[in-house]
Parts: sequence; C-alpha cells; structure tokens
Amino acid sequence: MEKILQELGLNNKESKIYLELLKEKSQTASRLAKLTNLNRTTAYLELENLIRLGLSNYTIKNSKRYYQPAPPKKLIEILETKKKKIKSILPQLESLSSEKEEIKIETYEGKEGLKTFYQDILNNATEVLALGTTGLAFEILDFEFPHFVKDCEKKGIKARYISNQDAKTQLSKLPKDMVKIKYLDKKFEAKVTTLIYKNKVAIQSLQKNKIYITVTTDQNLYDTYKNYFKFIWQSI
Repeated sequence: MEKILQELGLNNKESKIYLELLKEKSQTASRLAKLTNLNRTTAYLELENLIRLGLSNYTIKNSKRYYQPAPPKKLIEILETKKKKIKSILPQLESLSSEKEEIKIETYEGKEGLKTFYQDILNNATEVLALGTTGLAFEILDFEFPHFVKDCEKKGIKARYISNQDAKTQLSKLPKDMVKIKYLDKKFEAKVTTLIYKNKVAIQSLQKNKIYITVTTDQNLYDTYKNYFKFIWQSI
C-alpha cells in the first residue's frame, strides 16, 4: 500500500503516517512518531503536509492535538483535482510540444523494412507525393503491394506520382481516381524514389540487394520538398 500511495504523490514518511492514522483513528504526533519509527519533529512536519493535502485534520483535547485521517476516498478527490488542473493546461502543453517538434531519422532495410515503411504511410498519410516512381515495389512486394493499394483506397489516401517512363505498365494497375500520374522525360529517369507525406520525407531505394528507405521527420524539410514537387508537377 505504501508504494501505491507514493505513486500517487505522497512521500515515504507521509505514507507511513497516513496508514497508521487510518489504523489508530485518532492519535497524537508523539505517539505516531513512535508507531512509525520517526522522530517527533519529523512526524509533526509530515502531519502538516498531510493537512495541506487534505488527508488529515486535528482536534484539541486536554491541550493536545489529536490527528485524524481523511477517509481514503479523499485520495480519489485529490486525483480528480490534479486531472482537472492538467486538463486546463493541456492545450498550452501541446502547443509547446508542436512548436519544438522532434527531428527524427529512421532507416528501414530489406523487404520487411519496406513493408514496415508502407504501414507507416497507412498509419499517417492523407496524401502521398512521390517523385521518381520506379514501379519496382510491384515486383518486390508482388503479394503485399496490391493489398497496400486497396488499404490506401479504403482510407482515402490519395497520391500524385512523377514517375519514370519504364514504370507505366506497373502503374497502370493503380486506381485512377486515387492516383494521378505524370511521367518524366527519359533523360531525367530516377533510380531512387522520394516520397513526401505527413511531415516526413522518405528516400526509397529498391535496387536488387540494396533495399532501404531513409525517413526524415521534419516539418521544414517536408514543406520544402512539397514545394519542389509542386513546381515539378506544374512544369511537366
């Protein structure tokens, strides 16, 4: 019980005294000090703390203070009060967090890493912009990729691809209402694909024996690459 009380915010000595008070119903500070193996001065200080927390009160009999415990349900009230206070400042806390968004770089490797990366797209994206699409994902994930496409449809994730000419056959399998495609001139053919979604920029290489995806989470990088993509899209 002491451990749980400490998790709720009471220190070790406060927990001991409060539990002893519940057993004794009413007791002096000096007696509580003996029962909890604390010196009397410390017991007085901890009792004052319990009074401030609303977990104790006292009455005076024969010129002595007798301390009583608040009912255990008071602990729930204290928790509810703390919860309300946290809720009241939650918007400010969240704004502080969003203002200092973490920059994160992750790397996925191999076929399993590629599947994990596509799951991240499903979990986070509302739109995907892809520059230098190669169509190789259809070959590497010949079973999984069609399911990924269907899941994107279900979630309403739309896409715009600026693709290699060689990818036309594979990309023709994609749903035209969800994926808009423009093609690069053959002299500008890409060997890696840049994917832009949510607040992330991913560099995807699907060459044989060299499958990797590097994902950078950074709002500024995302905004910059999104603008680059728009410029190229409008220029084709």
